[in-house]
Amino acid sequence: MVINAYVRENAGDAALLSVCLGQVREAFPDAELVIAGMEDAAVHAEFEGVRNIGSIRRYAADGTVSLPRRLLRKTLLGLAGTAAVTLPQPLARAVVRVLPAEARREAEAVSRADLVVSMGGGYVLARPGLDGYQNIFFVLLPALLAQKAGVPVVWAPQSFGPFPAAAQRRLVGRVMCRSAAVLAREDVSVGELLACAIPAERIERAVDAGFAFAPEPMTDWRDRLGVGPGDSLVGVTARRWLAPAAQDRYERELARTIDAVQATGARVVLIPQVSTDYLGDDDRVCERRIAAHCASGPLMVDEVVHYRDLKGLYDECSLLIGTRFHSVIFSLTSGVPCVAIEYEHKTRGIMADLELGEWVLPIAEVIHDRLWALVEPLLKDPAPYRAVLERNLPGYVARARSLPRRLQEAA
Repeated sequence: MVINAYVRENAGDAALLSVCLGQVREAFPDAELVIAGMEDAAVHAEFEGVRNIGSIRRYAADGTVSLPRRLLRKTLLGLAGTAAVTLPQPLARAVVRVLPAEARREAEAVSRADLVVSMGGGYVLARPGLDGYQNIFFVLLPALLAQKAGVPVVWAPQSFGPFPAAAQRRLVGRVMCRSAAVLAREDVSVGELLACAIPAERIERAVDAGFAFAPEPMTDWRDRLGVGPGDSLVGVTARRWLAPAAQDRYERELARTIDAVQATGARVVLIPQVSTDYLGDDDRVCERRIAAHCASGPLMVDEVVHYRDLKGLYDECSLLIGTRFHSVIFSLTSGVPCVAIEYEHKTRGIMADLELGEWVLPIAEVIHDRLWALVEPLLKDPAPYRAVLERNLPGYVARARSLPRRLQEAA
């Protein structure tokens, strides 16, 4: 059972799910796989041939229903989930039987599984306020239900935290201390878990599964974009993240840097790493604004692109200025130098692992002069950067491919 899957229009999370399913298959070739995630099973019944059953979390947060109904669902599922975890088994099973069908499917599936794997990502976190509590509760609830039934739970390599409240840290600590394996993909996450009173020996340092994503090319991107084989193509990914005034400044400063890149004769392409309506998280919206700010129009990919096909576009770039961190990972694994714009601690942590920390700029500090100071040297001479990659990347990728052995041990 693979839980906490996201949506396929987020290319990074789709790649993580693809790798996770492949690694589970490698560990257990004859196993039946099931996904519980944020995609409606009535719309997406499967992912790469694996059945999707929806999830408690998706049902509670379903944006297609009215706000009052969502609030009612979250309240009732919160109460029912708490009862299912805390009551004696006979009463807990009775509670599960009266859950709505989608929520019941996940609750029963995790309780019957031989192994539950929470896929990699950056979703085990909380913010201040009620939303932070409800997010962490619904993320952890399937694991709590599995653990109550005696099913081992593995947290595939991911980021953890922040957890601003003591109650949140206690809940995370309880779940992780009872898990078969807890894999953190950077040192900051290790620190967050230690702050949840999880013994250091229970925490394993691991590598983001995106480094193991290597699909076959699907599209001739240079032909599709009208870029010649000898032309330098520079990719840019952006996202909505900041408060309106700061977001506008970030987008305008990125546009200034794009103009400077194109003044060198290179072509810039704006790439939507995420193109979903869910939570309004569509990179094309802010990238259209960025293009409008540019003096010379960059190329744009303005359609939804399959996550496997998108990897091939990063392969064609000579440089990436990446806000979405899995766009950075997709590029690094093709030997493409990257300047990473940091919006969560995963960016700096993983870049530091690869000895690339000097090419990271926090998103709130993006101004053209600072960004250009990182970009211009890579346009002129990428060889030193590539030498660091050649030294550090092979071992890192090998660690990303080691999860099947760990799954076998946990089961």
